[in-house]
Amino acid sequence: MSISKSKVRAAVFGAAAGDAVGVPYEFSSAERMRKNPATDMTGGGTYSMPAGTWSDDTTMILCTLDKLDEGMDFDAIMKAFLSWVYEGEYTPFGDCFDIGNTTRTALMNYARHGDVNSCGIDSSYNNGNGSLMRIIPAALYASAHGLSDEDAVRLSHRLSTLTHAHIISQTGCGIFTFIAMSLIRKADKSSVSEGLKKAAAFYSGVGYGEGSSVYSRLFSDDFAKLPEAKISSSGYVVTTLECAVWCLLHTDNYHDCVLKAVNFGGDTDTAACVAGALAGLLYGLAGIPVRWTAMLVKAESIEAVISGFCERNGIIE
Repeated sequence: MSISKSKVRAAVFGAAAGDAVGVPYEFSSAERMRKNPATDMTGGGTYSMPAGTWSDDTTMILCTLDKLDEGMDFDAIMKAFLSWVYEGEYTPFGDCFDIGNTTRTALMNYARHGDVNSCGIDSSYNNGNGSLMRIIPAALYASAHGLSDEDAVRLSHRLSTLTHAHIISQTGCGIFTFIAMSLIRKADKSSVSEGLKKAAAFYSGVGYGEGSSVYSRLFSDDFAKLPEAKISSSGYVVTTLECAVWCLLHTDNYHDCVLKAVNFGGDTDTAACVAGALAGLLYGLAGIPVRWTAMLVKAESIEAVISGFCERNGIIE
């Protein structure tokens, strides 16, 4: 399987625009969002940032894209993450204004010991969505190099372990990657179900018991039938992935998918980033509101990283 530059752009700008729509509402309660729902990309809010500001989600996607090539240099990725935290690289305004606790701890571990094999946190109490938010490059890279879905998922596991090493976090990244790979092959909602079925089969194997069991609701044939009241959004990797997939299944365009994810409240930027990456693959770059991509801060920097990734990995338009 191969991938075009336009699909890479759709996925990355889809993630970034979703992130930016969600930033002003991060940590807002579901009740607050019901009373005052998000209706557009705006500024202010939680961090008092200008409209179009993206957060750590997009930053870490860019770090990974910028360093992910055939060398598989995970040290380079971790060093890029550190340049974000310490020097404000890969950010809208030269400042790290949002970072998860598990990610921070893993980066400090790497700064102290320089070991990509032991810096990630392998604890059941550290299954936030900090690796899921940045995992779309695994599918993009795998597609460019003709890797199988299973190998793409194994790459997503390895990328997750850099910060979030527990099997639950790895599995969430893997499920997302199965869905993304299916959408890259065929931009149709049926690909979501295809990806979930492949994920369910893969994670039924030996060694994935705990990781698989917490996603049983997502693997159920009845997941799409769940009412909105049964869906929530928090910093937990499982609820973030459920929210993103449910929103994708219950809308018919990028704009509504992202806003629905934001309006669940909680970790709004990440839910919308994860949903936005998948919706970008489903609806294409043309499906993302032009005014949103135009409003993104430092959109040219995002484009430059995408172009570099595509050039290094032999991806053409």
